[in-house]
Amino acid sequence: MDKQSSEAPGESRPAEAETSRQPVGKQDRWLTTPLAVVIAGAIIAAAIVLAKTPASTSVAAVANAGSAITANTLRPPSASDHIIGSPSAPIVIVEFADFQCPYCSLIYQSLKQIVASSNGKIAWVFRNFPLDSIHPQARPAAEAAECIAAELGNTAFWKYMDDDFSNQDKLGPAWYAEEAASLGANMQTFNACVANKTYDSRINTDEAEAVENGGQGTPFTIIVPKSGSPVAFSGALPYAEIYAIIQSVEAKSGVATSTP
Repeated sequence: MDKQSSEAPGESRPAEAETSRQPVGKQDRWLTTPLAVVIAGAIIAAAIVLAKTPASTSVAAVANAGSAITANTLRPPSASDHIIGSPSAPIVIVEFADFQCPYCSLIYQSLKQIVASSNGKIAWVFRNFPLDSIHPQARPAAEAAECIAAELGNTAFWKYMDDDFSNQDKLGPAWYAEEAASLGANMQTFNACVANKTYDSRINTDEAEAVENGGQGTPFTIIVPKSGSPVAFSGALPYAEIYAIIQSVEAKSGVATSTP
């Protein structure tokens, strides 16, 4: 569970280890039983309240769960991005993700469906956010993706992403080379690009931008309206909850995408 979001699973950078707790002494043990009773009562009460709450309430709450960010800390979407759709679309989803993150693979399908069904009114930008400390193949996979995009273009980049998220258990140098060859890359060019880490600075720029805008883990997603303030959320929210956030952003910005 992503520690930055209680709404959806995701992955975050490891925090500093907690200091070890002191053992409970004899003088403190008399608190244990009554305290446990109080906590248990609170949990039961909370469970009763949640059981009586309509299911639609959680989705409505999520619509307001995203946090507004300062617009000038986010690069405007552009044709130089890895993008599906137009950078001038009424709504642009800017996703910061890690190619080895299983939760990024989950949200990928929801975002794909949302964008495909929007009739061009929602665009999707991918930016890199490799969690190097827990995913050793995150950065190499991103470097391979950037080298493929540089040589073969935007369509090949998104095909690479499709294949990556379907083969996360195979990620490694052999798979990247096989994938590049299958997409039609010049292997001498590709191998040199990867070996030289040609696009490492681009990956670092994406990563720094994610952190600057509040990203602590992946996936980290920002809904950017053509007018109004961007709204960010963390974790692999399901389709309905992502759509609820988009609707909320639409209502505040005065745009409509008619996403089903």
